[in-house]
Amino acid sequence: MAGHPRSRRSFLRSLSLAALGGVALWRFLTPERVPDAQRVTVSLADVPVDGALVLPEQGIAVTRSSADEVEVLSLVCTHLGCRVVATEDGFACPCHGSAFDRRGRVVRGPATAPLARLPWARRGGVLRLRV
Repeated sequence: MAGHPRSRRSFLRSLSLAALGGVALWRFLTPERVPDAQRVTVSLADVPVDGALVLPEQGIAVTRSSADEVEVLSLVCTHLGCRVVATEDGFACPCHGSAFDRRGRVVRGPATAPLARLPWARRGGVLRLRV
C-alpha cells in the first residue's frame, strides 16, 4: 500500500501537465480573432476643401476636392508599408521618398501602386467610414 499514493500522485501530475500542454497547444493552433471593422463617422464640414482630414488613430485620411469629390485613403504606403504623412501637395512616405497626390495616385516612386481607397457612405453631411 505504500506505493499506491505515489502512483496516484504521479498520475495526477501527469494529467495536469497534459492538460496544460493541451491548453498551450490549443492557443498556439487557434488563430487570433480579428476585430470587426471599425466604424468611424466624420462630419463633411470638418474636411477642408482641397485638403485632407487625417485621422492617425485609424490610419486614414479623408480628402475633399473643390468639386466636392470625397476620397478615403489608407495612410499605409504601398511600397513597403510605412505610414505616409500629409503634405501641402498630397502625401509623402518618410521612409523611402514615395509621393502621392491628394487622390492617392503615385507622383514619385519607388511606390508603383496608389494608396488604398476605403469604402464610405454619405448621409446628409456625415460620412460613415469602415476602417
